[in-house]
Amino acid sequence: MALVASRYTTERHSTMETSGPPQEVRHTCSGVCVPIIRAPAPPLQCAPSSMAHTGSRHATDTLPYDRVKVKRGKKKVRKRHVHRASSQHAIPRYEEHHDQIQRIGRMLVEVFRTAANNGTKLNVSEVMHVVRQIADDTDAQIGLDLMEHIPHVVMICHETPHLFDNIFHNHLLDIIIRYLQDQDNQVRMMAQTAVLTLTKKGLIDNTTIEGKLCPVIETLCTSIDLLNSGISLMCKMAPLIGKELTEKIFLDRYIALCEDKEFYTRKFCASHLGELCAAVGRKTLFRKLFPIFVDLCSDKVWGVRKACVDVMMPVSCCMTLQHRRLLLAELLATHLNDESKWVRMSAFQILGPFISTFAKQFTEVTYNQHGELVFTSQQDNRFSIRYSYEGIFPTKCAIRSHTLDMEDHNSKDNFNSSVIIQKPILEDDEDESQEDISTMRAYKSKIQRKQLKNDQTLDHTENFNSFLYYYVEPDLPLDDELVEAARRSAAQNNVDRKPLISTTASSKASSLDAALKEDKYAADDIKNFNDQEIVPQHLIDSFLSMAEPEQCSGDMSPGDIPHHCAFSFPAVVLTLGRENWPYLKQAYQSLASANQWKVRRTLASSIHEIAIILGEELTITDLVPIYDGFIKDLDEVRIGILKHLATFLKILKPAVRLQYLPKLREFLTTDNEWNWRFREELATQLLDIVNLFDPVDVTRFIVELAIDLLRDKYAAVRHVALSLVTQIVAHLSNDRRLEKGLFRKLKCLVFTRNWVRRQMFAFVCANLISKNAISGYKFSQEMLPTLLQISSDKVPNVRLVVARTLSKNVIPMGSEWLGVKQAEEVENRLREMRLDPDRDVRVIAGGEENVPSDMLLPPKTKQPWDIF
Repeated sequence: MALVASRYTTERHSTMETSGPPQEVRHTCSGVCVPIIRAPAPPLQCAPSSMAHTGSRHATDTLPYDRVKVKRGKKKVRKRHVHRASSQHAIPRYEEHHDQIQRIGRMLVEVFRTAANNGTKLNVSEVMHVVRQIADDTDAQIGLDLMEHIPHVVMICHETPHLFDNIFHNHLLDIIIRYLQDQDNQVRMMAQTAVLTLTKKGLIDNTTIEGKLCPVIETLCTSIDLLNSGISLMCKMAPLIGKELTEKIFLDRYIALCEDKEFYTRKFCASHLGELCAAVGRKTLFRKLFPIFVDLCSDKVWGVRKACVDVMMPVSCCMTLQHRRLLLAELLATHLNDESKWVRMSAFQILGPFISTFAKQFTEVTYNQHGELVFTSQQDNRFSIRYSYEGIFPTKCAIRSHTLDMEDHNSKDNFNSSVIIQKPILEDDEDESQEDISTMRAYKSKIQRKQLKNDQTLDHTENFNSFLYYYVEPDLPLDDELVEAARRSAAQNNVDRKPLISTTASSKASSLDAALKEDKYAADDIKNFNDQEIVPQHLIDSFLSMAEPEQCSGDMSPGDIPHHCAFSFPAVVLTLGRENWPYLKQAYQSLASANQWKVRRTLASSIHEIAIILGEELTITDLVPIYDGFIKDLDEVRIGILKHLATFLKILKPAVRLQYLPKLREFLTTDNEWNWRFREELATQLLDIVNLFDPVDVTRFIVELAIDLLRDKYAAVRHVALSLVTQIVAHLSNDRRLEKGLFRKLKCLVFTRNWVRRQMFAFVCANLISKNAISGYKFSQEMLPTLLQISSDKVPNVRLVVARTLSKNVIPMGSEWLGVKQAEEVENRLREMRLDPDRDVRVIAGGEENVPSDMLLPPKTKQPWDIF
């Protein structure tokens, strides 16, 4: 296919100055002929002064020309040169060619691909001379198209280097660098994407990165307008070029930016810290980047602190378990009590996912390229769980996990000795473990000093509380009975519920201990939950307080906190295990009765996951009542439990499972009759639970539901119900009495004025045969006679499905399966249907498309099944 291109040159043939039709001219570059179709152009005019500086260069480029005679081949043509206001040489732009010029990137790909396929060597310098001139245009669309397609051009040239010389380093790299500094944000982002794509493909070597790209990044980082682009490109390239080159060319510059006096610079750096942590070595992470992270976490500007909270999950994935326990847990606790509500909100949002990183069932916690948190199983490294939460984690690049060294695994300070590390050792340093321990202690002391300073600030502020200042203690004796009742009530609440959030971790632990010691009766009946060493206790207390937003929200939106708590609840239950479920139970019940339906919907969508973790006994005692409440909730909540109905029922004992059969019909009742997807999901779940019950119970409760779904007015519901009926027939095949009753109900579908239901009977017959759900004898005795009756239905659509069933499903089974007599009846009926008045029915039955009208057999006017 010929390539249609625009002549973006200084030439205009004399033939275009005449009134004749446009001519095709071939421009030859070293033997490659590229057809160029030229449209007739109006005479070029000088741009009026009012069009100057309109944002597009063509408004000022069309100036008077000088005519010069030039020889080209054997013809003399007139060549025009343009003189711009500046001293640079420019190319006139024709308005009718502007759209084609904007597709210059696609044209380049076609030119180089065609040359590579033909093995033709291009004159690269001549081609790129034109491309560079086009790239000087300020039109953003040209830059976007070039940056989108230049990586494809580079890959084509990389596969055939003998044809195109070193085009990338000599020509294309300069164009990319020019667009990395473009004033248009979209063009810069597309140029960054091109650089990252080429780096991932290994088409940019380290020398080029260090010599050409690093100076550009340095320039971007010194500009206020381009600062974000420079930091973003630096941190996105870091995981791709390796830790040695990252530490050599990026690390010092990044640390300097993190300590910049402008808060927005520190904020940009903090938002990309997770990517850089994943790209450097472990020593560099602990000795250089983590101190910077601690300082940014205590920045005086709340926006910087919030950015640190947003990247805490990626940072935690790069650190060992004991670093997360000793350092990051303390930092997160500080942010949970931050003075800014936005920082507190972000901290509460990541609290659940952060707690899940302490799960002893997993050996590795990483981020994949989709921004999902991936847990690798302890038993099998190939098994992983992906935990995606959009809107919380801003980092979307691939984050690799730093592997624990053997010294860390054998260290006495490793709190979770059950974690098995099955990864190879990356760094070998005999004194590294001791250095890490001393470093952690220093960091922890620094964090605690910051916490103490914050606590003192809060206490100092509390002294000026207007209520306390103006409060006058009444001169009245206290009621002893009232005081005793209040003491008992407080003690009981502290036992049955989690303690409130306090300003320090030590006060959280001591408050629970005091409550348990004070009420000895409750302490004997309840487990001392401070004994769990899986997760720092103050994080658990803070997480449980999210179930009751009035305890932690303050000036935050009370509806968001419980929603995040409900979303992360399965991960927290998995981390703590079923042995600590009593401590989580009260919070879960509070969420289940929340006023916001979104919170209840989130719980309903994950209750089956918690049931799997807790097991059969705890599910029956604690989750079944909540599940029953969800069945009667709003449709938005009910759909959550309906999608996993089969999974939940499989966990229950058969006796308890049986209690849900009468409740299945409640799912047919919806707030909106048009909500057909609800009924479609019900049919899908019934398809999975049929085998969980004996045939008698299936006949009593599920068969009627299946027939009702088979009669639904929406085709999607009927389609799933078709598979459900087939599954039920196969399940009842060993009980002849129950099976005959089901066949009678199916045959009732034909005794209706609704032709769709009569058609569904034919679909049922076809599905039973194709899925081997019925024997030939049962089909010939129970289903075939009725199927043959509706073969003469007055509605062509019914006859069409019957003809397809007989020809595609029944006949291929043979006379041995169906019976000789029945096979002859089917053959005779198909012969009659080949003369059906409807053309489609004739063709499906195996007849001719065009049949004389006098040979056609009209359908019977008397319908034997029409009882009306």
